[in-house]
Amino acid sequence: MHSLIQFLLRFGNTLLFVVLEIIALVLLFRYNDFHQSIALSSANCINGRIYETREQVTGYFQLREKNTLLWQQNGVLEKRVAALEAALRQYELEERPLNGAEDFDYIYARVLKNSVIQLANTFTLNVGRADGVEPGMGISAPEGIAGIVSACSEHYSVAVSLLNVNAHYSCKVKHTDVVGSLTWYGGDTRYGLLEELPGYQMWNVGDTIVTSGFSNSFPEGLPVGCIESFDKTTADNFYTARIRLFTSFESLADVRIMYRTNYREQQELEEEAVR
Repeated sequence: MHSLIQFLLRFGNTLLFVVLEIIALVLLFRYNDFHQSIALSSANCINGRIYETREQVTGYFQLREKNTLLWQQNGVLEKRVAALEAALRQYELEERPLNGAEDFDYIYARVLKNSVIQLANTFTLNVGRADGVEPGMGISAPEGIAGIVSACSEHYSVAVSLLNVNAHYSCKVKHTDVVGSLTWYGGDTRYGLLEELPGYQMWNVGDTIVTSGFSNSFPEGLPVGCIESFDKTTADNFYTARIRLFTSFESLADVRIMYRTNYREQQELEEEAVR
């Protein structure tokens, strides 16, 4: 009680001023239309800024989900385009075959764990055999290819990253039949080497490198990177090109697992042919 009396004696005048000021403001804005309109306008402006800030914050956290949805929709459109290309080939409206993406379907996944500092890098996905994933299936990111599934459990998968010195990918120069073997030898995660390029074929710095379609892991034409430089490595007239990879492996997040729908039929036929 003594402390309360001391507080009132010390700050009583200030408290009385604040109370009277509040009463005055209430009377002013309640019974004066001009000041009331100013108050309402100011309140609406403040509320608008608050709602705008909240929308920006929530929108930022929803970007990943929206990007994933857009990418899935792009996958559906890619399959429709591939089906149209297949129809054009059937009616001989194309002089050369386009990619075989119409034979592939997709499983969307998220990267749970990813390494980029090893020589044999891998990454872990949140899907497994229960989702239809099997070893050997190719994996692509929104920018380009990322790796190949190497092992699966019921609900998880581990993939060999493109950044793995033991991995080799059949690739080619876009719009040509020039095929080489893409390898990563460690070091800079932005670059790989496309080896065994024939010397009689001309290409240029800046040309795009895509998958060749010669494996069951990837359809033809998926983006890989672009040529930054090339050298003739030996006297046997073959070249090695330095490829700037499209995929940013440090930020690998959402990926797409690809599986060939008629792979089993082809595998059984090939096994029967070698018996």
